[in-house]
Amino acid sequence: MSDDTMNDIFLEAMKSKTLAPSENIINNKLHRGKVVAISETDVFLDMGSKSEAVVPLEEFDVKPSIGDTVDVIFKEVKEGVMIASRLEAEKLKKINEIKNAYKQDLGVKGVIQDVILKNGEPKGFNVDLGFGMVGFLPISQIDLRNKNTEELKGVTLDFSILEYQRNNITLSRKKYLSSTIQKLYSKFFANHKVGDILKAKVEKVEKDYLLLECEGINLFMHISDFSWKFLQDLRKVVKIGDELEAEIISMDENKRSVKVSRKKLIPDPWNEVAKKYSLNQLVKGKVVSFKKDGAIVEIEEGVEAFLPVDELSWTKKIKDPKEVLRYGNIVKVKIVNIDVEKRKMLVSLRELYENPWDKAAENYPVGKKVEGKITSVLDFGLFIQLNDGIEGLMRKEDVDWLDQNINLKSKFKKGQKISAIVLSVDPEKEKLRLGYKQLSENPYKTFSLNYPKGSPVSGKIKRFTNDGVYISLENNLEGFVPVEHISKEKVEDPKSIYKEGDEVNAIVKYVDVGKQKIELSIKDYLIMEEKKETEKYLIENTEDINKIKMGNILKEKLKNLKVE
Repeated sequence: MSDDTMNDIFLEAMKSKTLAPSENIINNKLHRGKVVAISETDVFLDMGSKSEAVVPLEEFDVKPSIGDTVDVIFKEVKEGVMIASRLEAEKLKKINEIKNAYKQDLGVKGVIQDVILKNGEPKGFNVDLGFGMVGFLPISQIDLRNKNTEELKGVTLDFSILEYQRNNITLSRKKYLSSTIQKLYSKFFANHKVGDILKAKVEKVEKDYLLLECEGINLFMHISDFSWKFLQDLRKVVKIGDELEAEIISMDENKRSVKVSRKKLIPDPWNEVAKKYSLNQLVKGKVVSFKKDGAIVEIEEGVEAFLPVDELSWTKKIKDPKEVLRYGNIVKVKIVNIDVEKRKMLVSLRELYENPWDKAAENYPVGKKVEGKITSVLDFGLFIQLNDGIEGLMRKEDVDWLDQNINLKSKFKKGQKISAIVLSVDPEKEKLRLGYKQLSENPYKTFSLNYPKGSPVSGKIKRFTNDGVYISLENNLEGFVPVEHISKEKVEDPKSIYKEGDEVNAIVKYVDVGKQKIELSIKDYLIMEEKKETEKYLIENTEDINKIKMGNILKEKLKNLKVE
C-alpha cells in the first residue's frame, strides 16, 4: 500500500481530527488506543486527544476488530504519522509482570524449551516466558516427582522467580509448588472444619485408598471410609475423574493432612441389625473375602459376618476355607453370635447339619467292622474317613500283629479304601480309634492255643544275640531261646554249636500274647528226648526179663506134672 493510500484511509477514519503528533511523546511507556480502521497491512488507532497511531497488522496474533482497544508503545513519527508497536507494548507488560511477580512472590507461566548441557550432563532448561523473555530453570528446581528431561520439553508450567537482574531470570518450579500449595492449605484450613461436607474429584485410585482434589489441595480417603459395604479393591468401583461427596473426619494443618469419609453420609446398616437378625436365624450371604482362619460373608450391603474355618464342617479338618468355598459363592448359614456394639456377627455352616459325633457311640460300637477311605498317611498312623464324615485314627501299632515298624507309606495310599475294627470311641473328645490287624486273629494267641506250655516245636535258627538265639516258627512268628536253655551243658557262645539256618527242636516254656513273646528251651527238649530214650530202653529190657521169668515158671510146672 502506498503512503498516499494509507493517508487517505487514515484521514477518512479520523475525519476532522488533525495529524500533528509530537516526537516528545515517544518513550518507553504504554499507550492505549481504539481500532478505527484496518487495511491489508496496518491497524489504525485513535489515541484520543486528537492523536492517532498506526500499528503493523503482522504484530497481531489474531486480526482485531473495529472498536477493539490495543496497548502500544510509540516508536517514531514518519511523514507526520505516529508509528506504534503492539509487540513492544506486550513485551513491556511482560517485563512489568515479571518484576511484579518477583517483588510479590507470585507465579509466572512459561514453556520449557531446550535442555542446557554441561559436560554432557543436563544442568537445566531454557523457559520461554513470552514476548522474547527467557528464563533459566535449574535441574535442582524442577518438581522432584518428574525429572525426565525429554518428557518436560514443551510443557507449560507455572514458576516462581528466584532471581531477576535485567535479562538474568532464574526460575523454580519446586518453590512455586511449595508456595502455592501452602497458600491453598492455609486458605482451606481457615475456611473448613471437621464435619464439613465437600465435593471433590478423584485424582488417584489405589487398592486401599483414594486421593481427591478439592479447592486445590489433596484429600485422603481410606477404603474403610468409602462405604459400609465390604470392599477389597477401590480400583474396581472408582475411577479417576469421578466426583464424590464426602465429610471431613480429621484435619492436621502441620502435616497438611485432611481425611474424609464418604460412608459417613450413608445410613449405617448396623443400626437395623438388631431388629432384622437374631441368634439361630438362617440367612443367605455372599462370600466376599477370605482370611487364614475363615471367610467373610456379606449378609447385606454393609453387614458382613465371619464364618470361621472350624464352623465349616463337623468332621473334616479344614485348614483353608478355600478348600470348600469360592469367592462369590452364595451360602446358607446360621447366626451363632451377634455383637451390635462391636459390629460383629458370627455364622456357622455346619450348624445346618446334625453332628455325626452325637450318634458315634451308637453307630460305632467297639468291635464293629467298618469301611472307610484313607485321608492321610503319616509316620505314626493312618487317618480314615468313614461314610458319615467321621475321621478315625489307626495307629501304627494297630496295623500289623508282627511288624511293629511297618512302612505305612509304602503299604497304604491316600484315597485307598480300607476295612477296620472299631477299638474305641469318645464322642465328647471326638476321637475314634481303629485297628487293621484286629481283622484277623492274633497269631500269638493262635500259637498259644496250638502249642501250650511244654509243647515241642521245631524251627530254624534266625539270629543270634548276646542273651540267646531267635528261632523262626510257623506263620512268621519267632521264639526266643535264652543262652542257658540252648544246651544241657553250659554254653558261652551259641555260635560255637549252631549257625543260622540250623534246624532245631525246642519246648514251649511260655507264650505272652499281650507282649507278643514266645520263650523256648532246646535244653528242655533234649532232656525230654533223653528221658524218652531211657524209658524206651527200660520198657524194652523189662519185656525180655519177663519172658525169661515166664519160661522158668513153665518149666518148673512141667516138671511137676504127673503122667497118668
